[in-house]
Amino acid sequence: MTRLAGLSLLALCAAVVGCSPPPPQDKEEAAKLGRDTDATVFDDMIQTEDRARGVEDTLMQQKKNTDAAIEDMTSDGNAPDADE
Repeated sequence: MTRLAGLSLLALCAAVVGCSPPPPQDKEEAAKLGRDTDATVFDDMIQTEDRARGVEDTLMQQKKNTDAAIEDMTSDGNAPDADE
């Protein structure tokens, strides 16, 4: 019975140590990662999403520039007639 009690105590200690919170992250390290969380196994996926957001921002800016150019061309009265 003492062997079972010892193993139970060991398992309980391992569970408590395993569930303890991670050490606090250095603020400089967090700034390098671009966020306020610790490095995780999902970093590659998060970085991919960040790059996709950057591409989306670039495309939306290009769309705004194109829309502004079209508006400038059509608003000065030099637009081609729709009948032609």
